[in-house]
Amino acid sequence: MATPAAGVTVSWDSVAFREVVELKFTHGAGLPISREGTPFAVDMGSIDISCLGTANISVANYGKRRTFQIAGQGFAFTHKAIWEKVNVEKKTNDVERYVVTLKFAPS
Repeated sequence: MATPAAGVTVSWDSVAFREVVELKFTHGAGLPISREGTPFAVDMGSIDISCLGTANISVANYGKRRTFQIAGQGFAFTHKAIWEKVNVEKKTNDVERYVVTLKFAPS
């Protein structure tokens, strides 16, 4: 079984994800467009955050645009993201695996 990364924190606004065992980034497929001279992509990509035990997220946050952060081990990443979905996978050794998908949003 995978073990959580030591010294790395993953959070979305006030939600701190615990026992994170995997981060999976998906590249956005949208074509770049421009509004008022500011380029952006319609689909900026997403990230799947796999946690053991609990996702530590409330349904009240669904669809909200908040600041997503990864920090630690000499790495820092911050971007706006929207909670898109959460999946609960089967238990392995009595531990459930939660996968939270956040969609990146224009800053």
